Amino acid sequence: MDLELKNAERYYDLTAYEALKNVSDIERLKSKNVIYVCSQFGGNIEKNQRKFCKYCKFIIKKGYIPMAVNLMFPRFMDDFYTNGKKKAILMSLDIISRCDELWCFGEYISNRMIQELIFARKHMIKIRYFTSRCEPLFTKGMN
Repeated sequence: MDLELKNAERYYDLTAYEALKNVSDIERLKSKNVIYVCSQFGGNIEKNQRKFCKYCKFIIKKGYIPMAVNLMFPRFMDDFYTNGKKKAILMSLDIISRCDELWCFGEYISNRMIQELIFARKHMIKIRYFTSRCEPLFTKGMN
C-alpha cells in the first residue's frame, strides 16, 4: 500500500497517514507464520522448558511467531501432570490445527510428540525438523 501524507484535497493529513500506516502494520503481522513448537517435555522438565525458550527465541529470530503450549499449560492447569494430560493433548492438537507449521526440535521423539506429528501430517501442516541446537534436518509436508 502506497501511503500518502496528504488527503484528497492535497492538505497534509497525519491522522489519516497514521491510520493507514497502522493498518499496513497489522496486515504485515497477519502474514507472519505461527509455528507450533514440538519438543520433548517430560523427564527433566526445568531443562526442557529452558530448551523450549531457546527454540521460541530461534523461531522469533527467523521472523515467525512461536506457539509453545508446554510453556503455557503447566502454568495454569493444576492437574497438568496428572489428570490434565489428556485435556492438554486435545487442546494442543486443536492449537496445531490453527498453526501454519510445526517445527520439531531434538534428537528424541516422545509418544506425545508422535501424536502431534501424526496430527500435523494428517492435517497437511508443514513440518520442519531441527536438532536440539536448532540446526535444520529436513522438511516434510506442504511446500
